[in-house]
Amino acid sequence: MAELTPFHGLRYNLEKVELSDVLAPPYDVIKGAMRDELVARSKYNVVEIELPVGEGDEKYDQAANVLKAWREAGIFVSDDVAFYVYEQEFQIPGTNETLKRRGVLGALQLEEFGQGVQPHEHTLSGPKQDRLKLLRAAQTNTSPIFGLYEDNDGWVTQLLETLCSQSTPEGQARDAEGGIHRLWVVKDDETVNAIVGALDDESILIADGHHRYETALNYRNECEAKSDNWTGGEPENFVLMMCVSTLDSGLIVLPTHRLVKNVDAETVAHLPAKLAELFDVEKFDGDANALSQQVKSEENIAIGLIVSGAQYLVKLKSGDAHLAAMDSARSAAYNGLDVTILHTLILQRELGIDPEKLAAGEHVGYTIHADEAARKVASGEYSAAFILRPTQVEQVRDCCGSGDKMPQKSTYFYPKLMTGLVLRPMH
Repeated sequence: MAELTPFHGLRYNLEKVELSDVLAPPYDVIKGAMRDELVARSKYNVVEIELPVGEGDEKYDQAANVLKAWREAGIFVSDDVAFYVYEQEFQIPGTNETLKRRGVLGALQLEEFGQGVQPHEHTLSGPKQDRLKLLRAAQTNTSPIFGLYEDNDGWVTQLLETLCSQSTPEGQARDAEGGIHRLWVVKDDETVNAIVGALDDESILIADGHHRYETALNYRNECEAKSDNWTGGEPENFVLMMCVSTLDSGLIVLPTHRLVKNVDAETVAHLPAKLAELFDVEKFDGDANALSQQVKSEENIAIGLIVSGAQYLVKLKSGDAHLAAMDSARSAAYNGLDVTILHTLILQRELGIDPEKLAAGEHVGYTIHADEAARKVASGEYSAAFILRPTQVEQVRDCCGSGDKMPQKSTYFYPKLMTGLVLRPMH
């Protein structure tokens, strides 16, 4: 089972920086001009460490040097051993509903998958190489991994509610979307011991950060191989983890919609008719957001299809006729996912986008915004878009429990955890 421990955190000195100006999203969502915009907000923005730029591997050494210089200049200051409670207050995209999500930031002892830590998605080799080079150079966890645990009796949830309602956060920041990020530092022995005990027998399901977790494992194994007296208590045997209860009222999963390009135009034109073999296909009047809401409201598997000049509601027919085309080696939980149905019965079977082409990235794009998907089809950038229902946390758990990993980008736990609230140096 997982072991979460307090650690010596590294935090921005709020006498020298404005916290809202120095935080950044995780490296994998920083696209286009976003990096330059973050640096423009502050020369001390954590993106200079989290996502260094430059030629070759020198950029990783540059990131390590920046971190070292900022520590020496007092831009970062070190805490005593502590846990951290991280609260995010945010609005669900496309609605006026505001939620709060809370979790505990700690150092999680690394374990191979299948023991106390479970993955739910496949990973790619490129990001892991990038993160490993940064970890070797900086010897610091810069961005937390997002993990879930089952707080079945609600004890930890109530502990965090009491702590947050009765004390003032040590830091607070607002992101570009208006979300608020608050951080409490927990040092008192009673609360620290209570958190350690409450999470001691829990298994952690990784919600986001699979590449970073696998990178931490690889780095740990490197360090262990070089050591003559490895004990398991070394800092390299732990990783920065945000643990959130599956009962948290702010735990939501958004769907990640698919967009398709570089596919024969005639094939796309005949797609609605071809799908009628296994799906009920209905023309849909309304905009993309209305289509998304309709898809979300369906009890059984339903997918929205957007092509040039038309939209459709595509519902899997009842019965098991489709199972002959599914992967019989996979579990029922895996084959019952909306994203699996899309990938297998539509992308691969009808459009010829097999797993290898999907992984190559030349045919499929992704977005969490249905209206953005529609605009990209209307502009001709993509030939078609597929609007999905959100994956439920229970589906993630069932799929992992069956021994399967979900297709990449099956879940989007919203919002992302910000980078820079607290770092975990190893030395």
